[in-house]
Amino acid sequence: MSLLELKSIVVRYGEIEAVDGVSLVVEAGEVVTLLGSNGAGKSTTLRAISGLAKPASGDILLEGQSIVGLRPEEIVRRGIAQVPEGRRVFPGLSVRENIMLGASNRRGLKKSEIRREADEMFDLFPDIRRFADALGWTLSGGQQQMVAVARGLMAKPRILLLDEPSLGLAPVIVQAVFAIIAEIRRRGTTVLLVEQNARMGLSVADRGYVLETGKLVLSGTPTQLWSNEEIRAAYLGGRAAVA
Repeated sequence: MSLLELKSIVVRYGEIEAVDGVSLVVEAGEVVTLLGSNGAGKSTTLRAISGLAKPASGDILLEGQSIVGLRPEEIVRRGIAQVPEGRRVFPGLSVRENIMLGASNRRGLKKSEIRREADEMFDLFPDIRRFADALGWTLSGGQQQMVAVARGLMAKPRILLLDEPSLGLAPVIVQAVFAIIAEIRRRGTTVLLVEQNARMGLSVADRGYVLETGKLVLSGTPTQLWSNEEIRAAYLGGRAAVA
């Protein structure tokens, strides 16, 4: 049984079908990358999984159990956490307080336990350790991304949804963020990654799916996707380059 399965998901915004019949599978322990240009439906797919967008039809199964219609907080409790595009670090809170918020779904934890676990996150994210007591807004974009990922991991998710983690970051910081994604996977957390940077997204992935205008057009291993001329052309300088 797959950890996560989407079956013919349709999500509409008014008359627009943002996601049109998407089916995909994520197995436990995998990193799966969802590729596509702006407006392809990638982020909407994640929003449907996390309960922030209700599918018009289709089903979403977590270990065989439908989660469609559940409230977002219940979906988090069942083991799905999302790190949204744009990081959304709370500016009036310290870095440590931002990270601690990620455990708010875990009932019965003492604040001292949450604080200890938050401090342990600095082992995974040593670049932000010295900023633990600084306000979140004072950090760079890359550092804020690390805070957002750490906050997501505090939910102890079975699957972590990452929405455009490289957006707006310098190349050297992108490398650091993706090294952390590889480490998260090594530690046993399954990851569904939405990414426009195809090269980086596939560098950490076991499998990838490609969306165009809400439809799934291709799937396969990173090697299979890179060997496809259409994908190489679309993501490495335009179709004319292949022609």
